[in-house]
Order: sequence, then C-alpha cells, then structure tokens
Amino acid sequence: MNRVRYGEFTWKELHERAKESYLVILPTGCTEQHAGHLPVDTDTFQASTLALEGASLAMERAQTKVLVMPTIPYGPASEHHGFPGTISLRMEVYGQMVQDIIRSVAQAGFRRLAILKGCGGHFIEGFLWDIKAELTEAGHDVTIRILQVDKDWRELQEKYFPGIPSGHAAAMETALALGRRSHLVKVEEAVCPEVRSMEDAYRRGGEVFLMGEVSSTGALGDPTPATEEIGAKLWHELIDRFAEHLIWLEQYDRKLGRLS
Repeated sequence: MNRVRYGEFTWKELHERAKESYLVILPTGCTEQHAGHLPVDTDTFQASTLALEGASLAMERAQTKVLVMPTIPYGPASEHHGFPGTISLRMEVYGQMVQDIIRSVAQAGFRRLAILKGCGGHFIEGFLWDIKAELTEAGHDVTIRILQVDKDWRELQEKYFPGIPSGHAAAMETALALGRRSHLVKVEEAVCPEVRSMEDAYRRGGEVFLMGEVSSTGALGDPTPATEEIGAKLWHELIDRFAEHLIWLEQYDRKLGRLS
C-alpha cells in the first residue's frame, strides 16, 4: 500500500507535504452497538478502511497528494443508550475535539482538509462552518470539506439488496463485515429485527428516539441477506468510487489554484 498514513511521517516530512498542498483526511468513526452480530467498532473500521485504501488507490492511479489521519473512534452515540459497549461523547465535546484537530492541522501549514463521516448520526457541519470562519479570520487560507458516501451507499444497496429495507447493522454493514472480518461476525445472532416504522417515528413524526425503543435487536434492517461474497464486491466498488472522487477533487482544486 502507498504511504498515506499521516501518523507514519516525521514532522519534517509532514512540513514538506503541507507545502505541496496535500489533502489531509480525518475519518470519523464511533464505538456503538451494532445489534448482537457485529462488533462495536464497525463504523470506525469502515471509515478507516475506506479512507486508507481509497487514498492509496488514488495515489497509485494518479499520484494524488493525500494523507489520512488516525480515525476518531468515538463520537456522539446517545441514541444507543441502554446497549452495553456503546461509548458516547457529548456533541459539544465532540465538536470541539474535531475543531481542535482541524486547527492543529491548519496551523501546521496544510490548506486542504476533509472530514470523512463514518457515522450518519454525527451532525458536525455547524462546528466546521465555525472553524472555517475562525481560521480565515486568523489568516489561514483553508478549504474544508465533508466527504460522505451516502449516494454510493444507496446505489450499491439497491444493486446488491434490491427492495430490502436497510440501515444500521443491516444487510450492507453485515456484508461489509463479512467481506473483511468474517471471524468477528456472530452469524447465529444475525436475525431480522422487529422495527417500528422509521417513516412514522423519525421522518414524519420527528421523534427523538433511542434505538431500543424502535428496534428489538438494535438493528434497523434485516442482516440475513448479507454474504461474504457480496461484502467483497461492496468493498471493491466503494473503494474504487472513493479513489476516483479523491482524484477528481485534486483536479478540481488544481484548477482553482489550491495546489502548489
């Protein structure tokens, strides 16, 4: 794998890469229940793997200038209250931590920064707007992005699990776990949960709920259609799409004069 891990470089090497306008990606994960069949670090593993392998592939294909920071393994997860193993940070603590990391990277001279959201429940956009304004006022010319794979996720879900309701700890996440870490998947515990209608409870009802109030297992969809073969295909396509997006971002920033 090409060297893309931020933590593996010396400060002098990072200083040189800052001058070359490398994109620095901060993946964000979490430690939260994923029903009875998936490990609690599922989101962290997914974000880290996608960022590292996608960045490495982009570098291999197009010499893309990108670094990946260590993945944050904790975040706001209070909706999983009541499930042992979940670790939750208060939103203000989490937001300030992300801001401090971005501030440090910008002060080191990096001007192109991105957050890869590995958990849909982390609403950090407001914190990023604030740190962008703060850094600009302090004289730092920075570009801050939020990288999400929601569109790719939905398209691949429909491709491999057409018509099957999915969500937290359901078929997609279970397949991804089987594709890379099958030894950690408790297949015998992968059961279809009883789930209260999310359309009624959340989208139309606007309810602030705990997972235990809407799901019998902590999952929001059926994990049973997942297979290791599908998981391997999902990883291949997700990483390929992410790499191509990183290549496009560099070309776009080059056009705007953001790269040295």
